[in-house]
Amino acid sequence: MHRFPFLHLACLLSGMLLAQVTLRAQIHDQLHWVFPLDSVAEVRFDLVDPFEVANWEGNQVMVTSEITVYNASKGIMHFFIEENKRYDIVADTLQPKVLTLESYQSRRAPIQSKGETCYEQIQVKIFLPTSFAPVDGQLWRRKEE
Repeated sequence: MHRFPFLHLACLLSGMLLAQVTLRAQIHDQLHWVFPLDSVAEVRFDLVDPFEVANWEGNQVMVTSEITVYNASKGIMHFFIEENKRYDIVADTLQPKVLTLESYQSRRAPIQSKGETCYEQIQVKIFLPTSFAPVDGQLWRRKEE
């Protein structure tokens, strides 16, 4: 028989409460974009966030962003995704036969919530058709047939 059952119960309840607070403080979302490649010969990248590029069997560019923000509410996350467009990736086609994927916002101030800075973790994955090959980290070119 335990001498302090109340102490064990209090520790258990405190741990459960701490886990709930921690889980609520982490907000996660995933965004997707698809860009056509009709007559594009090169794809360039001008992105704020770190990214990976891989080939896939599709015929368009597909981009996914996984975003996790710590110590923020769902309302803050919704504002920065929907209204502020903080994580959006857009296509620039001003140069002939060149598609440049760039961050909608090239500069981002830290997110603040309740006087604290919210840590952001962003992972961007870009999928290019197998007809493209890397030239360097910022440029992929269509393979010659």
